[in-house]
Amino acid sequence: MKIICSTVVRAAKQGGIHGGLYVIDTDKEEVIHHVPYEKDFINDNERGGERGLRGISVLSDRIIVADSAGFIELDKKTFQIKRTYQDRDYFKSIHEIAFYDDHLWVTSTAHDAIVKVDLDFNTKGFWKLLGRDAPSAKQLTGKEKITAETKTENDDYHINSISVYNNGLRVAGLLTPLYDFETMKEVSPIPLNKTYQNSFVHNFYEHENMFVANLTTFSSIGMFRKGGSFGWDVIDIPRSKNVTYQVDDIAVNNWNRGLAIQEGKIIIGSSPARLLIYDIKRKEFEKEIVLEKDIRHAIHGLEILE
Repeated sequence: MKIICSTVVRAAKQGGIHGGLYVIDTDKEEVIHHVPYEKDFINDNERGGERGLRGISVLSDRIIVADSAGFIELDKKTFQIKRTYQDRDYFKSIHEIAFYDDHLWVTSTAHDAIVKVDLDFNTKGFWKLLGRDAPSAKQLTGKEKITAETKTENDDYHINSISVYNNGLRVAGLLTPLYDFETMKEVSPIPLNKTYQNSFVHNFYEHENMFVANLTTFSSIGMFRKGGSFGWDVIDIPRSKNVTYQVDDIAVNNWNRGLAIQEGKIIIGSSPARLLIYDIKRKEFEKEIVLEKDIRHAIHGLEILE
């Protein structure tokens, strides 16, 4: 199996490497391609900010990788950059992206919005997600079509997950349930950890007979089987022992983000940048593939390449 993933380097300085793209052969447990990312960015905080690369979409003939405010298109065979695109009117703090109905669907996280883009990177739709605070969490209540001129930068719900399931799209924020984007109806409650606490959530997906998500606050993954009555099954991610740089207020050990599911395996991204492969049936981690030992390097996007 080959995995493609992106990273963000927290606290990286302007003019230096602040992220990268990796292609990993999980059978050989080795990196077979690596592209560092050095484009100028707006240094709006000392953590992630505009640094690094984000969501990834693997198409039949190309790979599209997001950064904070745009996209890079790569040749699928050579991984050479074919073109780049930036648009700060519509995109700010992009997280995940998905390919559906011949378009890219993009989380413009700092706008609490979803953007529909064609493969020439023309914007075809722009929706703000609406919601309200709820006890210990947040709820989404609907969406409204907006323009670049009427957008806001409230980032109340931190919309970071978008994925394709059963001929539709699923969306979620940092502390929200999972929703059907078309109807904005809830399809799964927010994951809870082992002590029934809410977590910051990334990569909240519906897959076959279950829901799965990264419970980033608690360095865990959560699985909830449809029709089950026992709540979320929470699996703690082993902490990395290969840490060479420690900045607890900027970067933490085991900040898990990036997730994919393939043939009964869950592939999880974490920090310092590494992949962990969890066997669902055997209920155990079977591999850890370390990409970087500097804890500031964190996985962001992750997809199956082949």
